[in-house]
Amino acid sequence: MTGNQEKELFNTLAALVTGVNVIQSEVKVIKTDIQDIKETQTEHSRILNEHSQVLNEHSQILNRLDAKTDSIAETVMTNDKRLTVVEKDVSNLRGGIH
Repeated sequence: MTGNQEKELFNTLAALVTGVNVIQSEVKVIKTDIQDIKETQTEHSRILNEHSQVLNEHSQILNRLDAKTDSIAETVMTNDKRLTVVEKDVSNLRGGIH
């Protein structure tokens, strides 16, 4: 092997070592980014689970309020019918007095 060939071989090896070092550094950065993404995803999953529980609780409360509203409306309608009957009776009594 000539001196130039030897020099070229060492330059090629140095370039390969440098390239491998760069790749290793970038892989470390990628691994760190992936770990950060996993942690963020885990936190988002936890938050989503909490929100789902709150939404479920609120849905149950809304269903109970809806049922109570229906019950109140039914009572109001029943009393309104009875009030209409009483008003008619009062009107008839007034008509009978004159």
